[in-house]
Amino acid sequence: MALTLFPGDSALLLAILVTGTWTLLGMATDGLRMSMLFISSIIAWLLAPMIGNWMPAFLLPSNPIWNDLGIGAIPAFGFLMIIFFIAVHFLHKKVTLELKYKWDTPKHEKWENLNSTLGLACGGILGVWYFLLVSGVVMPFGYLTAKAQPNQPTNGPLGYRLCGRLYRDLSSLGLNRTARLFDPAPADYYPAADIAALTYNNFSTNNLEHINRFRSRLLGYPGLVDAAYNQHVMALMHVWTTNTFFMGLYTRTNLTYLLNHQELSAAWKDDALKAQLTQVDFRDLRQFLESGKSRQYNIAILQQQGRPPILGRWELDPDNTLQQFKSQYPKMNAREEQRLLDYLSSIGKHLSLSFSDGYCYLEGRTFPKRALGVRVTQNSTHATTNDFIPSLPPRNVSDYSQLITYGSWEARPSGIFQTKFVLGKATSPVSIQLYPSTLMLTLESLRNEKYVFRRQEL
Repeated sequence: MALTLFPGDSALLLAILVTGTWTLLGMATDGLRMSMLFISSIIAWLLAPMIGNWMPAFLLPSNPIWNDLGIGAIPAFGFLMIIFFIAVHFLHKKVTLELKYKWDTPKHEKWENLNSTLGLACGGILGVWYFLLVSGVVMPFGYLTAKAQPNQPTNGPLGYRLCGRLYRDLSSLGLNRTARLFDPAPADYYPAADIAALTYNNFSTNNLEHINRFRSRLLGYPGLVDAAYNQHVMALMHVWTTNTFFMGLYTRTNLTYLLNHQELSAAWKDDALKAQLTQVDFRDLRQFLESGKSRQYNIAILQQQGRPPILGRWELDPDNTLQQFKSQYPKMNAREEQRLLDYLSSIGKHLSLSFSDGYCYLEGRTFPKRALGVRVTQNSTHATTNDFIPSLPPRNVSDYSQLITYGSWEARPSGIFQTKFVLGKATSPVSIQLYPSTLMLTLESLRNEKYVFRRQEL
């Protein structure tokens, strides 16, 4: 309620309240006690991160995400300060009595006057310290909530709203960098929070094409490919109304709902996924999402590192794929060619091929499980036994893009890449020829039919 009296100045109000309270306490006590409490506070601040995970479960946040970000240091700090406060009380009493009986009256009176003045000064210093400490604790909560504003902000928890406001006001006063010195969150938290905010803001639009484009860019970042096709991430990121997490993003719901989502909690507990995410350069990922360019995965850098430029996301090129089919099946007439192009264009809208350093992933709504060309019989009009014509399978597609198949890949000395696709009940060896802006897949078990992919358009 008090914050509403100072619009835009919540940080200043907090500074006045915290600093003023400690200054008054310093006036009510003395400099010796305040000095002891100040030293105790520094020690507790240094020790709290070390014992944060040892605190009882009821003192820790229920959300495992905040626990992993080091928020357990907050109750640990409080616990340590209770112990130190008790210790300071008895130590202060002992030292005060010692000085009282050790010094003569004039000397003791001078000390009392000095101690009283020091109480005011030390109380003020301690107040500034605690203001910065509270501001540091607010930073990780406030940073995310300030960048990811829900559709109805008043529906969010009061704590999140206050943290968001305090962060904005701290930034306006230029105190955010100083507060970061007392921030319990690791340094990688902030670029990761930027990614979360970008995802939140780009998914909350009525433009489904924009959502799919952003999703493709996010999941197509070469350093994120393996993590992107984790089962939990796929469940979180599929664009469909049955996905409650996606609908939460789409409707711009409050962060509490999203952070407490069952699938997100399951993903956070997946140690393999967390290990993959620790390898991601979130700063480079943020740049990639904002500009479509990566410092880490540009072709020149990959060549310097001896890594093939195949890494990243590729999408089906229907026109060039049709040319490969025309070359293989020259007897197709114009009508058959159009049917084949329509089919390739239909599946190509959602079909992609993504490469990490060790694996490739085929994602889409559908993909042929057999060769599209079939051998015609001698009874067919104007055809020989060596002719082929397209035989298109029914377009049995899923409601949303999903992982169709994946496998490890390896580079051959000839410059050809090899992998295997499991399509239905059959496993087909696949050879991949890389060109400057395209790659061509040859499915050896599907009559060596070829599919051309181009780099994802960003």
